[in-house]
Amino acid sequence: MLKGFQIISIYRVFIGFFLILSLISGYFYFYNQFWTHLDPKTFDYLVEYNGSRFRGHRGQQVLIHRDFYAAAERVNHYAVKNNLHLIITQSFRPPRKQLRNTIVEPAVKSNHLAGHALDFNMVYGGKVFESKDLINDGFPNLPDPLKYFIIDIQQDPLMRWGGDFENQDPVHLDDALNIHDINRWELHYHQCLTDYVNAVPKWRTWIQGVLVRVFPGEIL
Repeated sequence: MLKGFQIISIYRVFIGFFLILSLISGYFYFYNQFWTHLDPKTFDYLVEYNGSRFRGHRGQQVLIHRDFYAAAERVNHYAVKNNLHLIITQSFRPPRKQLRNTIVEPAVKSNHLAGHALDFNMVYGGKVFESKDLINDGFPNLPDPLKYFIIDIQQDPLMRWGGDFENQDPVHLDDALNIHDINRWELHYHQCLTDYVNAVPKWRTWIQGVLVRVFPGEIL
């Protein structure tokens, strides 16, 4: 029969294990959602973008169509130029994915579906600036670097800032593919969707690599 101090010790071990597991799970949930990441080596048209001033919201992967890569590079350059960082809350969005807390009603032929759009929050001076800080009368009160970043987007001949839309969406930017070339939008939509459906998760590729090294010559 277990004595009192033995029961207390087992209880402490159980509580300690639970707390450690909770901390680890919480970290990965909020900062490193690796289990949702897809292996870009399995893509033909989608690419994983890792700009120096880009960070996926809660560690999410930033996916865009390869033809939007140059635009993402320019956006990253504008962020570097103005000494701020971007939290990407939405990049490529597969159809039928549920959206929560959207600023405006998602477009039927959204550029997100074709990998040609980004939704973002800005980080400057240790503060996160969201839609409520950018929309309508809030813009004049923004720190100058944030204003200059948005002006850079507005002056880019190939980009649009959502704050200029009739229904303002100030945390959105795209290249207006769905307006300028709907046929190309359709093509890129199907290319992105095909890549997404056929993609392999990164964790599976990693496990397969480990197994190949541990069991060389085996067919997996």
